[in-house]
Amino acid sequence: MKKQTQIRKKTISLIVLNYNGLQHLDDYFTSVFSQTLLPNEVIMFDNLSQDGSREFVRKKFPSVKIITEDEFNTGTALAINTAFTHTHDGYIILQSNDIILDKNCIQSLFESLIADQSVGIVTSITIRYPNMKLRRFIVDQAGGNIDMFGFGMQNYPQIPFKDIPETGEVFFAYGDSLMVRREAFEKVNGFDTRMFMLNDDLDFSWRVRQLGYKIMYTKNSFVYHKGSATIGAIYKRPQIRYWSERNSIRCYLKNTSFGHFLITFPFYIVLLFGEMSYFLYRGKFALFFSDVKAILWNLVYLPETMSLKIKNQLFSKKNNIEQLINYKSFKLMLFRNFSKSI
Repeated sequence: MKKQTQIRKKTISLIVLNYNGLQHLDDYFTSVFSQTLLPNEVIMFDNLSQDGSREFVRKKFPSVKIITEDEFNTGTALAINTAFTHTHDGYIILQSNDIILDKNCIQSLFESLIADQSVGIVTSITIRYPNMKLRRFIVDQAGGNIDMFGFGMQNYPQIPFKDIPETGEVFFAYGDSLMVRREAFEKVNGFDTRMFMLNDDLDFSWRVRQLGYKIMYTKNSFVYHKGSATIGAIYKRPQIRYWSERNSIRCYLKNTSFGHFLITFPFYIVLLFGEMSYFLYRGKFALFFSDVKAILWNLVYLPETMSLKIKNQLFSKKNNIEQLINYKSFKLMLFRNFSKSI
């Protein structure tokens, strides 16, 4: 990543992505500017919005720096990397626009990160947007863990907020709300722009782990999540399936150790082709061809992926990555749930 000439080591830059998210921006930015610890700079990367988002933010939240993209849809990965080049602080917050922050969210992230130099990323707990009449606060995720095939799954999903531990180590942080050390972001060269969107946060976290850093969640930092405001409303299921499967394969190929890869790859192939056979059997041809496209894409980029794999393994520090892998198949569990909905 391009390094900044003047970096404020102990202050915070916040990056939020927006794509036609006008309906969320008032709640989101109001909660940002109500924090007990304010970020030094707030940057919104606006990606082809046509709903008046930019005009609204310029008028109501004039201190927000807006970076615009009007020529093509960059996806989340390139958007984050581009916005990062405009930051000047030692700690970077990445957030989605469909959340509302608790007032202590940023301060708790910052305090957790500076308290332990071995931690590279701290993530907020995401709570499902609550039914205020019932006063139910159910966790959507407190970071995530992965299975043997590199598939991610939420940590503590559908658990009452009051019942989860105060803090804990997780394998990766979701992109809803996290804080990362600037040097960690730069050393891994940011997000993988080949991924466009989906699983790019898992891949980013995995590579930060390979530097020797831990990833933690803290219960003191939480956000209310309204749901997948952009992707579910804009893109059809086969397109989402394509991005998800394509990026999962690339992430698995790129980041697993050679030993782990040799052991698990045959089982991965069996499971993947089992899914594809099921789609054919059910007549879900669009989903079948989404998987075919995902495989072909990875074959085209295989030389690049394997080159990155070699580089990652050469510079990977020994830590507890393998111990954090769950050897139950989240991929199989997710497919079972997915198949019930089609």
